[in-house]
Amino acid sequence: MRRVLPLPLLLLLALVVPAPSGAAKAISGGPDARPRSDAAAARLVKRSAFEPRPENRRANRTTPTNAQLADFRRRSDMPNKDRVTGRYKGTTDEILQWAAYKWRVSPDLLRAVAVQESWWRMSTVGDNGDSFGLMQMRRPFHCCVPLSRNATAFNVDYYGGILRSYYSGEQEWLNTVPRGRDYRKGDLWGSVGAWFTGRWHQGDEEYVRQVKRYMREKTWRTNRDF
Repeated sequence: MRRVLPLPLLLLLALVVPAPSGAAKAISGGPDARPRSDAAAARLVKRSAFEPRPENRRANRTTPTNAQLADFRRRSDMPNKDRVTGRYKGTTDEILQWAAYKWRVSPDLLRAVAVQESWWRMSTVGDNGDSFGLMQMRRPFHCCVPLSRNATAFNVDYYGGILRSYYSGEQEWLNTVPRGRDYRKGDLWGSVGAWFTGRWHQGDEEYVRQVKRYMREKTWRTNRDF
């Protein structure tokens, strides 16, 4: 038999049990969670005709060859490089979903970061010609051009992998450089900010605020520029 709690007790629980934090809603499984497989992530994607950036079509259909992935893994020192494949084709939003489900983060978080970084335009080039694509992968810190420029799924998959590595505590070099606080695993917003600054809680406050705002407002659905 299903037990129904008295209304006063329900009200009391609502007061004393904390609601999930923004970070808890934006990432799942804790810092030690393993990513899903490409196929498992693909099965979670909600397919739709929503494509605010039809100009991304070619990049959205470009996936790395075996030779390109081997070259990337040889040259990259990113902890999750062996799990990054970029092997997915779809709309811009579907690719963002796929990478989010693969790396166990909220699709809205990756959608919001892509708004902040490129306004969802894969053709975006920043940092005086050194940063590319939806998530603005910047050379020489992140490998590899031309994949970072030409393949949306690789660009976003890489971002998910490095975000997860920050969150899971695999980037201990952040404690060897100037920082706002000591690096530790399990800090999602520190991880989001580190992508932008290359430092831990140092100079990333406005960037993180913007990402949170875009998540809250769902800018990709509400802004007339989409």
